[in-house]
Amino acid sequence: MSGSVPVAIALPVYNGANYLREALDSIQSQTYSDFEVIISDNASTDETPQICHEYARRDARIKLKRSEQFLPHAENVNRAVELCSAEWVKLFCHDDCLLPDCMARVCKFVAKCPSEVGLIGNSEQWLFANHYRYSEADDTSPTQIWNGRALVRQLLKGNAAAPLPSLTTATVRKSAWQSSPKFDSRFAHFDVFLWIRLLIDWNYAFMPQILTVNRIHGGQVAASARKTTRSIDDHRVYWREFTRDFGDLLELTPLERILARLRPLGAAGSAVAVEVLRGNPGAAAAIFTNSPVSWWLLLPAFGIRSYRREKRKINVVSQYVPVRELYP
Repeated sequence: MSGSVPVAIALPVYNGANYLREALDSIQSQTYSDFEVIISDNASTDETPQICHEYARRDARIKLKRSEQFLPHAENVNRAVELCSAEWVKLFCHDDCLLPDCMARVCKFVAKCPSEVGLIGNSEQWLFANHYRYSEADDTSPTQIWNGRALVRQLLKGNAAAPLPSLTTATVRKSAWQSSPKFDSRFAHFDVFLWIRLLIDWNYAFMPQILTVNRIHGGQVAASARKTTRSIDDHRVYWREFTRDFGDLLELTPLERILARLRPLGAAGSAVAVEVLRGNPGAAAAIFTNSPVSWWLLLPAFGIRSYRREKRKINVVSQYVPVRELYP
């Protein structure tokens, strides 16, 4: 390695022995090697520390930083990023994988990345419990850059030109992350919520190439949030605060402010649609009846829209993967 690596991989983990070896193997299989790996072990009680030590002994780039005190998930992700010394940090989850050319492509782009860009996203592949892998055709078009504030306004209108990243599909400029509020433990969707906030001050680059693999399973944060009302509650709190704090700065129109406040309804509609697709009409009805009465008139329309959107999204993959594995 060189004395100052351009990108670090931040790998937060808690009791991740089930998938950790595959994640670390994918790191060691990279075609480019000049990066560091920081593992923030969140007081794991399974074989996670032993696995990390095993790989660290074989690979000097891998450094294990264990927290003896258990931290909320978002705080452990913050810790992992903070421990990285590179200017750019590739976030990575222990249950996901990097494709072999991931770091080569990311490092090549950051070497010439404009200083206004604070966040980079990439396309991904889905890996399901039956081992089926799905991805849209790999796009070889060049990386595109968007003005952050303009993209947020597009997001509010439902026509964003590029998707915002999750954790494993994100690479963040550390100085941008340090100047942000960082990941907020109040929210299950702390990653996307921070990216929206970060784009108030920074621009966004999206790499359309498929560089990472997202493992779909029931232990994911998104799956856990879907089984409760937490996702809906998160959106209610976040968008109320967002429009209050940044509506004037973004010069949001009255319509855009209304659309922002309606995003919790969109989250509820998605939850209803998924339960219908999973064959759980009772769970879908429970989401409806537990929603505020003021939502009842509009929620069916949001549910129908989400159902159609989800059906289009899974149209191909549902031929190979049972619906309950698509939405575990």
